[in-house]
Amino acid sequence: MVEAPDYGHESTSEAVSYYAWLEAMNGNLNNDWSGMTKAWDVAEKYFIPSESQQRAMSTYKPSSPGGYCDEYPSPSNYPAQQQSNIAAGADPLHDELYKAYNTYAMYGMHWLVDVDNWYGFG
Repeated sequence: MVEAPDYGHESTSEAVSYYAWLEAMNGNLNNDWSGMTKAWDVAEKYFIPSESQQRAMSTYKPSSPGGYCDEYPSPSNYPAQQQSNIAAGADPLHDELYKAYNTYAMYGMHWLVDVDNWYGFG
């Protein structure tokens, strides 16, 4: 498998998802799930940020989750100005998720990871 955006210094959530899928298929065929366990561990270690890496999530305001900016066809129109007169709405799931998991952290993958700290993101 070759998955190397940016000459091998980055990887994507698609790559680790495919890795997990391959190991799941192997586990299904051979009844050996150790590869799937390892693939999941890789995803959790490198792609899913821990709660300590999401410290600012406790300051999130579900009644005002974000702002709205117009989208444009050309990159020259960016950065777009936030439209303060347009309400983005409220987050209907925040309280339910917090009550269920007792954490503000999100269990979601990064899209890109700097696999060898080439860019210095740590």
